[in-house]
Amino acid sequence: MSEERELQTRDQARPGGRVSRRRLLGGGAAALGASVGAGFLARHTPSGVPADRAQRPSQRLSVLSPEEAASVGAMADRVFPAGAGSAGATAMGVVTYIDRQLAGEWGGGARLYRQGPFFEAQDSGHGYQLPMTPRELYKHVLRRIADHTAARYAKRFEQLEADRQDEVLTELEAGTVELGLRQGPHGFTSADFFTFFLANVREGLFSDPIYGGNQDVQGWRWVGFPGDPMAHSDDYFGFFSSWHVAYDVEPRGLDATAAEHRHEG
Repeated sequence: MSEERELQTRDQARPGGRVSRRRLLGGGAAALGASVGAGFLARHTPSGVPADRAQRPSQRLSVLSPEEAASVGAMADRVFPAGAGSAGATAMGVVTYIDRQLAGEWGGGARLYRQGPFFEAQDSGHGYQLPMTPRELYKHVLRRIADHTAARYAKRFEQLEADRQDEVLTELEAGTVELGLRQGPHGFTSADFFTFFLANVREGLFSDPIYGGNQDVQGWRWVGFPGDPMAHSDDYFGFFSSWHVAYDVEPRGLDATAAEHRHEG
């Protein structure tokens, strides 16, 4: 039985016709941060590693503390847990990716207008309006999440059982975890951060490995993305008119291509 057929059979056999994580995300990686919330994902996917044994990122951290990295990893692993032919988010380098982004220009708000004045809009649709950089925002929200779980469960997020973690993520998604960042109905809520975080998880899973995530191109293998044809010395533009022809190659990232060029030089 082919892998595709096996996966379809496995999905159809799920109670209530639930859709597996593989089909949900593999059908389009952009769906991870666009139309699917962690509450749905966590309830319809197998539990990952117990929280007290969650894998910590192996790379040296630049911005996140070990405790913060453990929280980010546990949150990401509930959004994208291990199973169905792929590793979980932490093992695929999502924490490393987020930490590196927070340490870089994006994390420092290089592309944000930060001269002020900063005020809370009276209606929606104005985008990000906080004076905080993404680096500052992550630090602030992770402290609030730690306070929230300590008050309710007397534990940090990464120490909770999977079901409890799902409850917290569902509250985060619903905007009911108090972050102390809004004054009125259109201020920044935990739901806004949840969307922010999902986008970063998606990037860490499917961006080029040179940025720290998608380690060993596991994300690309999982969705069947071959990478840049030019990494195989193939004509990139030639594939525009050959979309119906299978391009069956081993995915390669920019770092592998650069290393090969250095070796040849």
